[in-house]
Amino acid sequence: MKKLNAVSLASLLFSALALADTVDNPGDFNLTFDNGVLKIGALDPISQISQLTLAGSVDGDGNVTIPAEGIVLPDFQVPSPVGLVTVRFVPLADATGTLIPLTGEATAAVSYRISLIHPLLPDTCGIGPIDINLTSDQDGDYVGVPYSMDDGTATYVNGTFGVPGSDGCGDAGIHRDAGRNASWSDAWREW
Repeated sequence: MKKLNAVSLASLLFSALALADTVDNPGDFNLTFDNGVLKIGALDPISQISQLTLAGSVDGDGNVTIPAEGIVLPDFQVPSPVGLVTVRFVPLADATGTLIPLTGEATAAVSYRISLIHPLLPDTCGIGPIDINLTSDQDGDYVGVPYSMDDGTATYVNGTFGVPGSDGCGDAGIHRDAGRNASWSDAWREW
């Protein structure tokens, strides 16, 4: 009887280890977004989010780390009550996430501030902090696409993040109503 219990325990242990899939190719990566939208309240959707790149690393256990300097989104301009305003995304910390190859579940947590730049606006004008927790699963009305080991792609979504009103903008009041916010992006990974 003891022999049977030991065999059963070993079988359970090996089954559990088989489910604990690891990343087969850990190391540095570049994550490139080739499609996506950031929607903040009543403002026009920001499609420039598709120019976002993330350079980081993933370890064998699926822990993702992206240094703040590896989070890059080129400046762009949007119309506003004071004319065209330059929008600059400024990462506030390193981004982190997870990758579970067996299920394709992928996450990323990014915190940033949006600086709003225009000669009529104070240097302190901006929106933030904005914390976005992206997932390849479902969030709100948005459904992601799991990470594919075959081609390194995933679709990350967040349909429920909060965006504070603008601050440090004087009387310009560029963005006052947080409203309903959403983000989705198709990404592919380059090793």
